[in-house]
Amino acid sequence: MNLTLSWQRLLGTAILSASALLLEISLTRLFSVLYFPPYVYFIISVSILGIGIGAALPAIRPALAAESHLTRYCIGAAAATLCLLVVAILGPASRIQLPLFALLALTFVFFGLTIAAIFSLYPGGGRTLYMADLLGAGLGALLAIPLLNQFGAVNAVLVAALGFSLAGIYYAAGRSALISMAALAISALLFAANAATAELQVDMATVTSEKPIVAALKAGGEILESKWDSFARTDLLDPGGGKPLRIYVDGGAASIMPGQSFAGELLRDIGFFPFATEQPERVFILGPGAGLDVFFAQQARSKTVTAVEVNRAAVALVDEWRAYNGGLYASPNVRVIIDDARSALRRSSGEYDLIYLSQVVTLAAERGGYALSENAIYTVDAFAEYLSHLAEGGQIALKLYDEVTLTRALSTALAALRLQGLNDQAALTHLMAFVDGRSSPPLPLLLIGKSPFDEEDSLVLGAIARDVGFTPLLLPHVLAQAPLDQVASGEQVFDAVIAASDADLSAPTDARPYFFQLERGIPASLLPLAAIVGLLTLVLLAAYLYYCWRFRQAGARQLPLYVAALGVGFIALEIYAIQQTRLFLGHPTLAVTLVLATFLVGGGIGSGLSQLPIARHLRGRPPLITALVILSIILWAAAWTPLSRELYAAAFELRAAAVALSLLPMTLLLGIPFPQALESAAKIGPRQVAAAWSVNGIMTVVGSVAAIVLSIRLGFGAVLLLGGGAYIAATIISWWLPGREQS
Repeated sequence: MNLTLSWQRLLGTAILSASALLLEISLTRLFSVLYFPPYVYFIISVSILGIGIGAALPAIRPALAAESHLTRYCIGAAAATLCLLVVAILGPASRIQLPLFALLALTFVFFGLTIAAIFSLYPGGGRTLYMADLLGAGLGALLAIPLLNQFGAVNAVLVAALGFSLAGIYYAAGRSALISMAALAISALLFAANAATAELQVDMATVTSEKPIVAALKAGGEILESKWDSFARTDLLDPGGGKPLRIYVDGGAASIMPGQSFAGELLRDIGFFPFATEQPERVFILGPGAGLDVFFAQQARSKTVTAVEVNRAAVALVDEWRAYNGGLYASPNVRVIIDDARSALRRSSGEYDLIYLSQVVTLAAERGGYALSENAIYTVDAFAEYLSHLAEGGQIALKLYDEVTLTRALSTALAALRLQGLNDQAALTHLMAFVDGRSSPPLPLLLIGKSPFDEEDSLVLGAIARDVGFTPLLLPHVLAQAPLDQVASGEQVFDAVIAASDADLSAPTDARPYFFQLERGIPASLLPLAAIVGLLTLVLLAAYLYYCWRFRQAGARQLPLYVAALGVGFIALEIYAIQQTRLFLGHPTLAVTLVLATFLVGGGIGSGLSQLPIARHLRGRPPLITALVILSIILWAAAWTPLSRELYAAAFELRAAAVALSLLPMTLLLGIPFPQALESAAKIGPRQVAAAWSVNGIMTVVGSVAAIVLSIRLGFGAVLLLGGGAYIAATIISWWLPGREQS
């Protein structure tokens, strides 16, 4: 039975999708505080899987796709969201993982169920509904940043619950409208009350994921101030025991705020060594955090200090506590820029005597979770850029974490120096390494010189290091510990050393930027998810074989394969585009949001435009559409590198416009194939519409995991090939789709 599609249903669908995407992004922020990035990615994958499961239910039981049920599903999503929030915040994490996963999946099961039901009820309005779905999701992505910045992750989740209730009103009829209005009133009241009182907030002392801030709180530390925004939760903590204050980002990545009474103690830090020995006049600091690195530069009497910090909240806390830290960021010779540090350096035309990185890492996870937690600070391409911005005689200094990260940084530095035409033996003369054995764990320091260090440099700096309690590990012409001694003598190349290691110590690149991923093969943290995806694939294969046995209509057997290819291709291209534009735009959260919004809004507009009479030729020829998608992928991939290079120094607004406008042609085309597949499914039967949504959702998870594994093992170029290959497969399959117009 074909019902008439009203504007209320379209608006309800848009609000529903906006709420779902806002919830997904907000939960990513919330779970980034509670857990580590690989675990966050697992949790978010559960939500996407929930959509697929929910969409499958009307295919299994068609009675679930009833007009009268839509409001109940929306209220169910709102209620599950509220329960999920309470369990995530108030329950000890070690005891509530299964309930947490169940509630997370249930929330998105309700969403998937609603979407599949509304599309099944209005098969003739699939393109219009899909347009509303994607435009609403794009709006949710755009709203996420201001809502997170203004209210924090907890309250943003409450806004999502409010949105689910509001969507229910537009689906409501008769008595159900009153129920939906009551749910809306409850959600609004909870949001207003928590925004005013902050009663429902994360207590970092109860987090059981072994984050550094938890140990500090258990040792008697006290949180003095907290700030939530779209980037992270930032806490200023007094560790007690007469120690200086610290800033924690998502419970990890602690940095010291130098109090004026701690100067003597802080100057014994190995990070001060390059400042004290070189007395650099022009300093560039990547990720100054709470200001310790700026303090070092001030003590060395540097004339100009450029400090680039991506976390706006950390800069605000340092400014607010200027009475404690002596106004570090307010000093006339200090310029603080809120941006991605490498991106800002690339846009800089200056040269520096010292480029300094002190344990630059962020545990903040984005929508893509682990796939998007790569670190472009520690890549061969980054080191080459640092070298190009050094003045004659300048140095790069890296304070690292342990011996393994020192070795990988050394591997990266050698690869960058090889780009200048040096062999391993000559490149090692540009490197020095020291370790502070008094710290726990011992902290290493790597120096990279623009010019080679001579024997006198090594003797002088080695003697100073020993005098202040540091142990030299590598001094050109003087000292090289095994196995570097064989590389320095020319008996062995460094690649042989890397190949013999149990860990993956190869040099990361921008195409494969996983500096902290040291495992060979698939990371252990991804194995459970990979196993689940493998099981899902087998289940889908079994369901597909049953489908082929049951439906013998011409072209019907190809439809699930076509929809599966679209799901894999869309998510792979989305992940690739985010990675390619992230450094160009600077702020990681802004990059994710802009690309997501462009894909979703562009796809929605494309779905709407495909209904115009002028697009009839495209509608009847699915292979032509997917072939145009492939062409647009090739054109964007080819044009993006020179375009981004030309606009790198432009204002952010122009760079953002370049990203959106360059992606728009591709995203317009991406919005056409799936609603077209839904139309083909509707010609087979109402159940097939819900089944198409289910397959597409589940294959999105499969594609996402495949993209992560490929990016870690082979680089993001392989992710592009995955996306393009999926659309090539869709093009081939589409020749046999039911209802294809013959030319």
